[in-house]
Amino acid sequence: MLLAGCGFSGHGASIDATPNGGSDSSAIDAVPNDGPIVDAAIDAPNTVLPDARTCYGVGLVAVCLTTLPTQGRALTGVLDTSVDGNCTQLVTQTGGPMLCVVAATTITSTGAFRAIGTRPLVLLATQTIDISGSVDVSSTAASTGAGANASVCVAPSAGGNDSGGAGGGAGGSFAGKGGDGGVGDGNNNHPPAGSAPAGIATAALAKPTLLHGGCPGGVGGGGIVDPNGAKGGAGGAGGGAVYLIAGTSIKIAGGVYASGAGGGIHAAAAGFEEGGGGGGTGGMIGLDAPAIDIPGRVAANGGAGAGGGGNVGGTAGGDGTTTSYNIAATHGLGDATGSAANGADGTSLGQETAATGGSADAGAGGGAGSLGVVWIDGTLTNGTMISPAKTPH
Repeated sequence: MLLAGCGFSGHGASIDATPNGGSDSSAIDAVPNDGPIVDAAIDAPNTVLPDARTCYGVGLVAVCLTTLPTQGRALTGVLDTSVDGNCTQLVTQTGGPMLCVVAATTITSTGAFRAIGTRPLVLLATQTIDISGSVDVSSTAASTGAGANASVCVAPSAGGNDSGGAGGGAGGSFAGKGGDGGVGDGNNNHPPAGSAPAGIATAALAKPTLLHGGCPGGVGGGGIVDPNGAKGGAGGAGGGAVYLIAGTSIKIAGGVYASGAGGGIHAAAAGFEEGGGGGGTGGMIGLDAPAIDIPGRVAANGGAGAGGGGNVGGTAGGDGTTTSYNIAATHGLGDATGSAANGADGTSLGQETAATGGSADAGAGGGAGSLGVVWIDGTLTNGTMISPAKTPH
């Protein structure tokens, strides 16, 4: 069961010491033989009151556990959220993706922990979460983060095909608008007539009302037809989604990351005049606890655009940054020998506007993916190394 926007008390079941709604004085006077007054709550230190709490979370995600955990969990290695057995509980979001909930009394990460798969990840501790290592659902050129490329995403238009130099793919849009791709074949050197249109990014998504991952970048246009057909660089995947909920506190001395992948290229060595792919957006990170301390880093940055091709191919855009939370990913390089253009740098704190890919007489560069979302519910301490800035709500 999942409830959105509801608060739940963390207190155990209360006991009314006054029978039948009587006054406090009548409860005190009901002592046999006028003996000493005994306060059972104080004088019976071994008495444990039952904890009736099963529901956690007051923000975008609130989970009611079917079974309360009894042990802590140390996060290690790689977890695939697509595998049911890897999840303590599966939770359905109305209008959104199913969530993989991993629940424990306490959750720690002292090394590198990564989550992949189709479902966003929810880490729920009935007591505390302590991340001195890392929790990473970022997407890269090699691997896609958990819950990335959400169904709510709107795909940007592709760069235009042109044998004289194709248009660049646009970056994905999430918290902001992605960067448009560049224009190819600026000198109208080969057919079709005119320059090659740039891929155009869509508008930013509305402020989230549920948990989902980031959005992919657009594909670059194809150039000279190769044996496999005219192809451009692939768009980078959006970052994944991870939501941390703790009954008492969350501390992040290490890092939590959900950045997007850089735009790709079709062929590095051949002269196919391709357009570079656009970067993927950052994903979504949620933090929900009464007390949240972030002396470390939290990042959901956008990937960079790939460079365009000419006589040879360009290079892929850099994946969205993580530990370097306030430094944008580096753009892919265009083929300088073929007058191709560079892609756009990615997005990060202080560089929130997604840049446009470069235009050229040959293949054009891809645009940057936009920033993702960091959602925080609770009293925040420290938190100077968060990119993007937390979403107001």
